[in-house]
Amino acid sequence: MSKAPRAAREERLVPHPRETLDLVGHAAAEQTLLAAYKSGRVPHAWLIGGPAGIGKATLVYRFARFVLAHPDPASPAVQAATSLALPSDHPVVRRVAADTEGALLALERTPGEKSETVRTVITVDQVRETVGFFGATATGGGWRICVVDAAEELKYPEGANALLKILEEPPRRALLLLVSHSPGRLLPTIRSRCRMLALRPLSAPEVAAAAASA
Repeated sequence: MSKAPRAAREERLVPHPRETLDLVGHAAAEQTLLAAYKSGRVPHAWLIGGPAGIGKATLVYRFARFVLAHPDPASPAVQAATSLALPSDHPVVRRVAADTEGALLALERTPGEKSETVRTVITVDQVRETVGFFGATATGGGWRICVVDAAEELKYPEGANALLKILEEPPRRALLLLVSHSPGRLLPTIRSRCRMLALRPLSAPEVAAAAASA
């Protein structure tokens, strides 16, 4: 499981998105994800696009936590849900925040092998981790979820092509959640295999609310 760079964690002024429970300004997008999951026909891959810093990854992890906590879309809890929120003391919330959730794999830039300097790309070896990850059987027949943050940071072309292979032959009960600041920079073949969900920029009051929450 990929870990967030230590230097980046130390310098970060706000929590990592996997630690953030409050979602500001994207209620419509949240309802789109919730409705798709309730339908039982949720797309295997989502591309969440929009400007940097507006909460795309926060929404992605919120969705991932909800799915892992409620593996059956037809369950009464899912059908009665009005948002993707989970209580802060839920076991899935705690595991995701601690980066110890075995059914969740995060692909993000990491420090180099001999340095704490963060790599400029998500390497092809990181992407290849998804083969073993998705090949393992999820506990209790649940989901396995891979978050790619951000998709345009995949090493080109090797990393992008490795991810494309997963998108072309998605495993059963697998979700790939791609965060992108510039979806137009991605391979058209990657975009075509994902359901696109574009997030709007936050208003000034929403920015203030998000800052206060952080």
